[in-house]
Amino acid sequence: MKIYLYLASRGYELSAGRIGKLECDFIARRRNAYANIQVSMSIADRGVEEREYRPFGRIRDGYPRYLFTLDPLLQEMDGVRHLNMASFMQDSGDLI
Repeated sequence: MKIYLYLASRGYELSAGRIGKLECDFIARRRNAYANIQVSMSIADRGVEEREYRPFGRIRDGYPRYLFTLDPLLQEMDGVRHLNMASFMQDSGDLI
């Protein structure tokens, strides 16, 4: 919820995203640019990691894909950028 409110305060339009039966937490839009967002407290558990990355495997729109967690160790998988929520907001992060 915090990342949603943070992005809204930065001028992003946010909406829920669906890819077939899978759900992307939300889509961020600003000035004709889009980003697909997933949010999870942690992906340290393998099952949670797979669940959070799964919707991204079906997205073929070419827009950036982000997974936000509170995990200190970050990784990238299949072009999805894994970002720490606290660091992103503290650094006045921008997606697009």
